[in-house]
Amino acid sequence: MSTSHPTEVDTESESDGESFTGQGLPRVEDHRILTGKAEYIHDITPENCLHMALVRSMHAHAEITSIDTAAAEDHPACELVLTAEDVKAEYNPMPTGVGSIATDEAGEPADLPEWALADEKVRFVGEPVVAVVASDRYAAEDIADLVDVTYEPMDTVADGMAAREDEVVLHESVGTNVVDNEHLEFGDPDAAFEDADHVVEGEYTWGRISGVPLETAGAVATYDAESDSFDIDCNIQLHTLVDNMIYETLGYEADDVRVNVPADVGGSYGTKIGIHRYCCLTSMASQQLERPVKFEEDRVENLQGGDMHSSDREYQMRMAVDDDGTMRGLDIWFVDDFGAYPRYPINQVLKPLSVLTNSYEIDDVSYEYDLVLTNKTSQTAYRGFGVDPHIYALEMIVDEAARTLDMDPTEFRRRNLIRPEQMPYTLPSKNLYDSGDYPATLDRIEEIIEDERDGGLLDPDVVAAKREEGKYRGVQPSVIIEPGASGSDWTDRQRTDTDTLADRSRDEVEELPEHLRAEIRADGSIQAFLATDSSGQGHQTLVSQLLADELEILPSDIDVGYLDSVDAPTEYGSAASRMAVMLSGATVGVAERLLANIEDLAADHWGVSTDDVTYHDGTVERLGDDDSLSLAEIAELDAETTAAGERRTRVSYNYDHPATDLEEFDEALTQKLPVYPTAAFGANAPIVEVDVNTGQVDILKFHTVRDCGTMLNPMIVEGQAHGGIAQGIGAALLEEFGYEDDGQPQAITLFDYLLPSIENVPEIEMEHTETPSPFTATGAKGVGEGGMIDAPASIATSINAALEPLSVDEPASRIPVVPDHLRRQLRESDQ
Repeated sequence: MSTSHPTEVDTESESDGESFTGQGLPRVEDHRILTGKAEYIHDITPENCLHMALVRSMHAHAEITSIDTAAAEDHPACELVLTAEDVKAEYNPMPTGVGSIATDEAGEPADLPEWALADEKVRFVGEPVVAVVASDRYAAEDIADLVDVTYEPMDTVADGMAAREDEVVLHESVGTNVVDNEHLEFGDPDAAFEDADHVVEGEYTWGRISGVPLETAGAVATYDAESDSFDIDCNIQLHTLVDNMIYETLGYEADDVRVNVPADVGGSYGTKIGIHRYCCLTSMASQQLERPVKFEEDRVENLQGGDMHSSDREYQMRMAVDDDGTMRGLDIWFVDDFGAYPRYPINQVLKPLSVLTNSYEIDDVSYEYDLVLTNKTSQTAYRGFGVDPHIYALEMIVDEAARTLDMDPTEFRRRNLIRPEQMPYTLPSKNLYDSGDYPATLDRIEEIIEDERDGGLLDPDVVAAKREEGKYRGVQPSVIIEPGASGSDWTDRQRTDTDTLADRSRDEVEELPEHLRAEIRADGSIQAFLATDSSGQGHQTLVSQLLADELEILPSDIDVGYLDSVDAPTEYGSAASRMAVMLSGATVGVAERLLANIEDLAADHWGVSTDDVTYHDGTVERLGDDDSLSLAEIAELDAETTAAGERRTRVSYNYDHPATDLEEFDEALTQKLPVYPTAAFGANAPIVEVDVNTGQVDILKFHTVRDCGTMLNPMIVEGQAHGGIAQGIGAALLEEFGYEDDGQPQAITLFDYLLPSIENVPEIEMEHTETPSPFTATGAKGVGEGGMIDAPASIATSINAALEPLSVDEPASRIPVVPDHLRRQLRESDQ
């Protein structure tokens, strides 16, 4: 439940000047979803469609010594069998995140190719080896079982730290498992650590988690021989940004490969960015057979080898602090285990720079990472995009520093918070926080905690009684930042010669705008088109309510659809807590352009100046006269007087990224450092209870005070926050894609990979404040990743607080904090 209650408005009533923006408008998407009318990729099966199944490796690392497809090809339902040999004969390897790697002192680059089917070796359990196409999926699965693959097992490496030793090398062409490294220093961290009164150290582990979408990955490809082009329906995320992963692999130009994503995708949050393999394989098969080909992952395929796992990190943190509680410096080093191949989102190791010091004022920081490859399924993006483990490790070292100083952890945090008068605040890593009052938010969450101590869950008598039962309660508030509205220019930093960045000018910076189209239909209603796919964030609702305000009509008079990858320009897409900011700016811009054209049309019709016409409530009026034109009449007038390709009632607008023209971001942009011009934030106080006899952790209530600038739709904001917190609870306590030492995955069903549910997501008490962003068109900040970024860290530090009386050394040093880990910590502390 939540303490705030978004206001719903009647979208069918007259507008009467009421603003729809800022209201809890019901999501237009929900009706079709709840009534079963939503179309997902699994619902799309063209006429004459064939179906694909994959033969996957059960070895983590092995040579493929032979592939016998004779029995499969003899099956009467078999239409096609594809191996790497077939793929390599006609197509290209799939692009990877690093491309080529310098492997010797001369810096000679070596390629690291990844083919759509395993070539000569397999490098993770679940890697596709053979593709089989048949009349239906059942037959395809049966035929796949007839393929006989012989393997010669090889030594494996399934631990990121061990992979750095290169005793088992996954890719001989590069000769190392460490395929990317960067060491960045801001300020003078050496001096800060040398001069500080104390240096505190800690080691922390963040295990693999992911989104586990309700709808697994799927693709339906149709090749047209006459036009030599492809149409692909799929549920890939960022379809206009990562479509190069498809058309480059197929060896075609972008305009020859049309990628279409349905309006409703059953979950993503980054987990479907890396499904290009399926798009490519179905396209290849369709081209060979000249019939549509469809592939859908089953749940085991998705969990085991679906290329949808996320961050897998080992941190070594150091903090320099003085006796008075001043944070002097940070030293951050981590290893990120990316699995068998470095995919597109390798830049998630850099995104934490956008919130390098979280809500704290620390000037001197060292930041270094090793990106390593192991015999695991490849990583992809996930909600938070690498910021969540960073914030967790940072908050853990803050706890350790407070213990070293024998200082109350909340007071220690308060002394180092960035103050409102410092806003906009420039981080050492050159990103800016736009606005916010962090001390006031921490004060408010402390007031809430104090209420719980007076007859509530933290009442001293209740806490004491629970300890007699072996159950320890605790809470630790903190303020955590969510970076929003990412730009795109920095995201290829790892593929850039860093020596060239010093001389890079602002003119070389290329940011992707947000594209929106709108037109007046014959009946006077509005049709808008998004260029960005959605993963359930309510984009159609936001555009309809914002456009309704700008055009002074009802949201019910506006329909919002989507463009495919050919009709749409290249977009950064639905990621990085970006869309509320970008769509609101694009909507304002497209409305202004459409209104200007409407007034021009009316003025031309009446033979007067545009100064003599005015627009109000969906009608253009002639000043000093009774003449008026409705939107339907304007559309008719335009059709009668304007060529079809030049219609003034059809407009488009590109809204530039907010940081594009701001001098404050000059240094970050030219140096290709992460630029996120909005900083939403929240102060959390989850009350946890730890059973020291079993190691079980229960969250009794989750208090949070959140700020995302102007709330465009409070209902959507709350939905995003609740969902993010639920995902954060799963990350903190339940979820992990564990692996055995031999690379065998331990979680390939939902009996093994545990998800949060109504049983373990507690009551959520949520309050909101609003400090509008000075950098965005509507004052809105990004909000899509917040709960996942902040909840795990808050839960972990609250576990530390709960067990503080037992003097357990950093009990939550590993995410997820599972019972056996806590029991081990307790045993080692003799408790």
